[in-house]
Amino acid sequence: MERELTSMRPLGGTITDVHVHQHDTGKWLINVRVSWRGTSMYHVGLYDKKRIRLYKKAASAIRHIILGYGYDGVIHVHPYPGSRDEAAF
Repeated sequence: MERELTSMRPLGGTITDVHVHQHDTGKWLINVRVSWRGTSMYHVGLYDKKRIRLYKKAASAIRHIILGYGYDGVIHVHPYPGSRDEAAF
């Protein structure tokens, strides 16, 4: 999925919606909606593996979205309810 978002995206395809979610473990993941994939949200995974890419800090995930994908729209951040770990941000 990540390779598709960056280098194999069809012409005219755009990222329309980005969400950063926190797991109960404190790790963060990126969910995206892209115009050429319909209305479903997709977890961003490692392109050479079948697993989801997780981040220790929300800032790292957001940095990856901005610098790696060139996305300059609104990024929705959803912390895990009850999480108080300031280091995770």
